[in-house]
Amino acid sequence: MANFRCLRHVGLTVASLLEGLSELEQNAIFLDLLIAHTDPSVHPIFSEKWVETLPDRVLLYPKDDNPDYEQLREWEDGGWYRNKTIYDFTHLMKDCYDTGADYVAMIEDDTLATKGWLSSTLHALDMIQQRSRAGHDWVYLRLFYVDDLLGWNLEEWPKYLALSFLVWAASTGVVVFAKRKFFASTPASAMWMISLLFIPAFIGLHFMAGRQTMWPIRPGVHEMNKYGCCSQGLVFPRSIVPRFLEHTDLTTDWLVDMMIEKISNQQGWKRYVVVPPVLQHIGTISSKGYGFDKSAKTIWNFRYEDYPF
Repeated sequence: MANFRCLRHVGLTVASLLEGLSELEQNAIFLDLLIAHTDPSVHPIFSEKWVETLPDRVLLYPKDDNPDYEQLREWEDGGWYRNKTIYDFTHLMKDCYDTGADYVAMIEDDTLATKGWLSSTLHALDMIQQRSRAGHDWVYLRLFYVDDLLGWNLEEWPKYLALSFLVWAASTGVVVFAKRKFFASTPASAMWMISLLFIPAFIGLHFMAGRQTMWPIRPGVHEMNKYGCCSQGLVFPRSIVPRFLEHTDLTTDWLVDMMIEKISNQQGWKRYVVVPPVLQHIGTISSKGYGFDKSAKTIWNFRYEDYPF
C-alpha cells in the first residue's frame, strides 16, 4: 500500500521486493499496488515511471460508480487515518483475493525486504501447511515483528519469580555441597555472601540483559499468538480471507494490526512468524497518523540484521 505519508520509501520497498527474483519467481507473484488517495494525481509516486512498468496492477479509487468515494474524501480531509487505513487494507486485500492467488501478502510501503525473501516465505508457508491440522485455522504468517515487545512481560512475572527461586535454590545447594565436600574450612559468612548477594546479582543481570539476548527465538517458523507487532508484512492464506473480511469493521476507531489481532483472538485463529524476519521497518514517519511518529522510530527488528548483504 502506498500511503501518502510514507511516500519517500515506496520505490525502495518495491525495489527490494523485486530485486534478485528469478524469472520464475517474478511470474509467481502478482504485484498489486494501491495508491491510497482519492486524488491520485496529488500523490508524488503516481507520476513516477516505475509505477507504469513494475506493478501488475495499480489500484486507484475511482470517483465514478464508487459509493464509498465521499466517505473516503471525508476521512482524508478530517484526518481519520485509522478508519481510512482499515478501508485501504481491506480494499486491497479484496482486490488481491480476486486474482485467484493462493496467498495474499499485505506489505506496507515503509519496509525493506531482504534478498531471498520470497523463497524464505514460501518455505515457511510450506512448513505451516505441514503442521496445520484439520479444524485448526491460521490467519497469517508474519514477515516482521518488533523485538521490544518480546521482552520480559509483566503477565509472566509469577513464572519468572518461580524460575528465579529455583535457580537460586539450586545454586545455593551446589555451593553448600561444595563447601561441605571440598571447602570445609571456608567461613560461613562467605556462603551467606554467595547465596544472598552474588547469586541474586547474577539472576538480576540475566534479566537486565533482556529476554531476546538470553532466550532468543530460534530461527524457523513459530506460533506468535501474542505480542506480534506490527502490520508491515502479513501473508494470509486464501481460505481465510473471506472469513476475515466478514469480521472487519470500518467504523470502529482502531488500528489495522489491533483489528487483525482482535478478530484472530475471537475466532481462535493461529498466527505464525518467520525468524529472522524477512522484512525490516524503515523511516521515522508513521502511516497511522501524526500522533504515532515518535513510536515509529522504535519499530525495529535486530534479528533482520543477521542477514548478509
